[in-house]
Amino acid sequence: MPHRFVTRCIEANGDDINEMVDMPLKTTMTNGYFIEKLAPKLGIDKEVLGMLGYDTKKFFAGDWAMNCARSFYQGIPCLYVQHSRIEHVFVDVDDVHLVLSEDGANQRQIRISGLRDDLEDMIEERKPSSTRDYYALATAFYKEHKDDLDSYRIPLSTFAAHHCDYDKAFAQFDKTHYGKESEQEAQPSR
Repeated sequence: MPHRFVTRCIEANGDDINEMVDMPLKTTMTNGYFIEKLAPKLGIDKEVLGMLGYDTKKFFAGDWAMNCARSFYQGIPCLYVQHSRIEHVFVDVDDVHLVLSEDGANQRQIRISGLRDDLEDMIEERKPSSTRDYYALATAFYKEHKDDLDSYRIPLSTFAAHHCDYDKAFAQFDKTHYGKESEQEAQPSR
C-alpha cells in the first residue's frame, strides 16, 4: 500500500495527464484529508510537503490553489496533487513497474486515438439516447476491443473525459468492470 512519486505533468506525456485529470472516474478529496489522513498511511506525507515546499500540514491543508484526487495514470490507480497547475503523480509501489516509458506512453495514446475513432463509429451506428443505451454500448464496445483495452490498461472513462452524453454510463461500466478480471486472476484458486 505504500505509494511512490512517479512523475509530474511537465515530464509526462500530456495526453496521459489530461486523461487522468479529466476522466469521470476521478474523485477529489480535501487537501486536509489527503495530507492528514491518507498521505501518512501511504508513506508520502513528508515527501509531498518537502516536494511542494510546505513547512506544515496545516499550510498544505489550507492552500486554496491546490487540488488532491484519486484517478488513473496510464490506466494505473493513482493519487495526484495539483499544485500551481502542476500535477504530481503517485502510484502504489507494487504498480511502479507498470508506468510506461515515453515510447510506451506514445503507443498507448495512439491506440486510444484509434479506439476513439471506432467508438465514434459505433455511436453513430447505434444512435444511443439514454444512459442505459450508452451502458449497453459500453458493454458491446468492451467485448469487441477487450484485448486492446486490457493490454493497454484503457478504462472506458478515458473516452468520456469531456462531460459528454456517455460519461456517466462509461464511468458506471468502469466501476463495475475495470480491473476486475485481473484482480480475480491474481486470486489463488480454492
